[in-house]
Amino acid sequence: MSRQASPYELYAKYILETLYSRRYGTLLLRDKPDLQTPDGAAGVEVTSVNGEVFERLVTEIAMSKPDQTPSERILELCAKCGIEYHAWQTFVIKPLPAAGFIEPFRRKVKKLNAGYAFLGRYDLFLYSDRHTLMDCELEPLLESLRSENQAPISFHYVYIDAGGKLACFDLAGGVFEVRSTKGLREKLTDRGDG
Repeated sequence: MSRQASPYELYAKYILETLYSRRYGTLLLRDKPDLQTPDGAAGVEVTSVNGEVFERLVTEIAMSKPDQTPSERILELCAKCGIEYHAWQTFVIKPLPAAGFIEPFRRKVKKLNAGYAFLGRYDLFLYSDRHTLMDCELEPLLESLRSENQAPISFHYVYIDAGGKLACFDLAGGVFEVRSTKGLREKLTDRGDG
């Protein structure tokens, strides 16, 4: 299946193949779900939780010249995202709590039950530049994800990448682990994949 992969899908593919190679091996870029094992044993849906407005803001900032006074468009998008800007400093992005992953998870569970490829197991990879994953948030987040995961077709593993960490929630087993992703983005960029 030929299609344009998003940067998040390429990043998730690299992270999962690097940190969970025994679980996935080589993942193929597909659709519904985005990443699939060649044998059909597992598939991973990938989504950014940053939000469309935040993504537009990042694009606008990236396209502006360094040290340029922010345009009205950038300031408008900042306000919509709750990002402060002062003439004497750079943009201040306040981190959002991990509970912000629940609503995107809920939407993905609904989509999963609306017609995905038939695979042995379904997993989810959520990515955010805006959220935290503080240790005290992980256990309550696991319990919330498990309580939302009650549909006929549900996710087994949920990976949440935020704040330089990758939390892997085993919803079936009721456990989680956290691994560092620091340096992995740079290695991906150095390879030329992202």
